[in-house]
Formats: sequence, C-alpha cells, structure tokens
Amino acid sequence: MRLRQWGLCTAVMALLAPPAWAQQAQPEWTTSPRDWSATLKGDVDALGRIIEETHPGLYDDRNPAFRQRVEAGLAEARERAETTTDAGGWWWAMRGLIAGFEDGHVDIGLTNQGGFPTRWPGFLTVYQGADQVVASRDEADRDSPPLGARLIACDGVDAATLAERRVGAFRGRWVLEAQKVQFGDWVFMSPSNPWIPEMSECRFETQGVARSYRLNWRAIEAQDLGARRTALAQRVSPGFGMKTLDDGGVWLSMPSFNGDPASEAYAALTTLLTQATENQARLRAAPYVVLDVRDNGGGSSHWSARLALTLWGGDWATTHPLAPIESVEWRASEANIAGLKAFRDQLTAANGDPQMIAWADNAIAGMQNAIAVGEPLWRDQNTPETPPTYPVPPENPMKGTVYVLTDFRCGSACLDAVDLWKTLGAVQIGRETNADTVYMELREAALPSGLARVWIPMKVYRGRARGNNEPQIPAHAYAGNMADEQALQAWVRELQAAD
Repeated sequence: MRLRQWGLCTAVMALLAPPAWAQQAQPEWTTSPRDWSATLKGDVDALGRIIEETHPGLYDDRNPAFRQRVEAGLAEARERAETTTDAGGWWWAMRGLIAGFEDGHVDIGLTNQGGFPTRWPGFLTVYQGADQVVASRDEADRDSPPLGARLIACDGVDAATLAERRVGAFRGRWVLEAQKVQFGDWVFMSPSNPWIPEMSECRFETQGVARSYRLNWRAIEAQDLGARRTALAQRVSPGFGMKTLDDGGVWLSMPSFNGDPASEAYAALTTLLTQATENQARLRAAPYVVLDVRDNGGGSSHWSARLALTLWGGDWATTHPLAPIESVEWRASEANIAGLKAFRDQLTAANGDPQMIAWADNAIAGMQNAIAVGEPLWRDQNTPETPPTYPVPPENPMKGTVYVLTDFRCGSACLDAVDLWKTLGAVQIGRETNADTVYMELREAALPSGLARVWIPMKVYRGRARGNNEPQIPAHAYAGNMADEQALQAWVRELQAAD
C-alpha cells in the first residue's frame, strides 16, 4: 500500500499567534488561592505519562538523545516546582519544558484565556534581520532609546544571547527566522515569568553612536500592550478564495489546511477545490497562478495533494514524484488509537474523504496488531508504486508559472504542500517558512490542573527529504508588507515579466 502523508496535524501552529492572555485583563484563576507548586508537579508528571503513551521518540532508535532530553526537561520543571508560588511560575515552567523539545508539533495552550500582569521598560524591540531594534515606545518617556535604535547588550549579555535566554528558552527553535519574527517583541516584556530577571541597564546604537540606558520597569495595561503588539505583528489573514486578476493571472488563497470536518476552513477548502476543478482549463492556461498560503499553520496534507492533481494532473505528478517517505512508525498505544478513532468517526459522520477514512482505519488496525504482540511501535512500510511508462514524456499542463507565496506562519501540512508543489515545478516566493520535525500526527490531551492542554505527535516519518527544523527558502524574497495585497500583486507581475 502506498503511504498517505496526511492526517491529524491540525492547526496547533495557530498557537504561534500572539497569545490572547497577553492582550487581556488578568483573569481570576491566576490570583485565586492555589498550591501552585503542587499544580506544577502534577502537570509535569502527567505530561511525562502523556509523552510515554503518545510520542514515538522514546522508542526511536534513530534519535537516542530524545529520552535524555525528555528526562532532563522533566527534572528541570520538577526542580522549578519546589520554588513555584504563583500562576506565572507554573505557566512559564511548563512553557520552558515544552520548548525543550525543539519541535513545533509539541505544544501547550491555556484553556482559561486571560492575562498575567506584564511589565515593560517603556519600549519594545523587534527583529530586523539579525538585529533587534526599538519599534514601539512610550513617547512620554524621554529616557528610553529612540525608535530604530539597535540593541547591543544588557547587563553585559550580548543581544543574541539575551534573546535566547529570555525568549528562546521558553519558545524553542530559536535558530529559525520565523520564531524571531513572531516572538522577538518579548525580549523587553516581563510577563510574570520568575525564571528570567529584569535587566537593569542596556546599551543601544543610534546612527553609529552607542549609549547606555537605565531601564525603568513598570506595569503596562493589557489593552495598551495588545494594541502595540498588534501593530508590530507581521501577521496576514487572507480569506479563502480564487480570483482572476486583470492580467489573467489567478490567485488562490488558502490560509489553512484544517482537516477537521466541523471547521469553517474545511468547508471553505472543499468549496475552493471544487471551484478549482471546475476552472481547471482556465488555471492551466493562465499566464501565472499564485498559490497563497500566507497565515497557513498546517492541517491536513490531502488538500494540497488534491489541488496538485487538479493543476498538474496525474501524468505529470507521476513523472515528477516527491521523494517518497520510506515508512511511518506509530507509537502503538490505546490512547493514540482512541484519538485516531475519534478523528475517523468525525470524518465518517461528515461524509469525509474515503481515502482519509481508509488511511485512519489502516493505522488503527496496525497499532492494534502491534499492541497484541507487545511492540511499542507499528511500522507502516511504503511500497512504492511502479511508475507507468510513457512513449513520449508528458508535457507540463500548466502553461504559466506557478508561484507558491509563503510567510513565517507556514508549518506542518503547509510545509508538505510547499515540498510537493515545488517538486512539481512551483516557484516559492515571499518569506522564509516556519519548520517542523519528522514527528507528526497530533493527539490533544488535557493536563490534570484543567488549566492547559497539550499537543503531542503520534508518529515519525522515515526518509523524509526535508530535515528536522529545516525551513523552505523562497527563490524570490519579498521585503515589503505581506499584508499589502496591491503591492504583492504588483510585485508578482514584475516577477512574471522578468521570467
């Protein structure tokens, strides 16, 4: 059987958005009397059990360091629990534990949204390339560095190390541009995190002149902070749809690949694919086609596979295959079987894709068989199909250039789409993507505190061409505002004219 590379990588990447609790008033649950030390210990122990029954990494002989990493992270969080006294200590200890996996598919989210008290020194910085520069400030504060000032160091710690300690340690994967774009403004926020100190003095450079500033940390209202972060966020939210531009180019927008049949995105994608199929001839004859996946944090890979067949057709896809996955290994457990059954039942109730239902049934049966013989992993071996032979190699049915437009949000199934479409001939444009690991298919589980839920992968790919935490780099990088539709369209026309 040929492996299907789709499934449950639903939009955990949505958690990468600026968290709602950082923009709202402090909720009652953060101040109610509670033994936060015991709460943290309970959640840490539960996460350890969830990892054991869900994640294939503990039994992955190609990743022997995984178990040591998990044990070290759990030990650090338990040590922090000994001195945890408040909600901030609990949350940031859990956030640091999750970040230690260095995997965007291992994540945590609050069930009770709301804010922790946050302090700032009167300004926020963002990344511009490798530099951290002041991008928002309290204009009434004359003792703060000016807009555009470049951070050099704070309290003797250079800017890069400072960001790694204050933000990267609690977000993970700090080598990625996408992480720095999304979370760079956290360097000068103090959001009730007892595990990082507030800096006393920082040095900035403005027009070649360096100057030191004493920092005056104080509270900032949630509404003010939220407005500032929204203004700084390089976030785009295009709607679903297909439109033909004045020059005949066709633009298809897909800000999600959500695989949940009950979601609005699922219905919108179904409509979009139907529309693309009905307009296949126009798409293939267009001077160019833009596959816009801005803001797409992932979902199910079957959407991009179906669109690929509509655009390029089976003959072209067969002669330009994506490097096949050698096999998939699932962590065989009752918890994972239950999670996959729930997904399959949702699909069945919604009259979902029969191939996806068959894929889920196959994985469920495989895990059940592995459990029956005492194996922790079930291996789904890929049997490559024998490609057909053609007397004359098939021509590319796409007459114009196909562009895939990406931003820093593209991860999980969005990355699978970029992998596939570029293999078939698409040209990536826009910004560098996010990245993922070879651990896939997420199971959601609640922590015993009732305050948070976690997402943990259930399977591992073998032989994927793209490596762990390896982003996709555009052939043509866009330096402008990714939310400016008119400017983007004009830029694409320039690219097309230059081809």
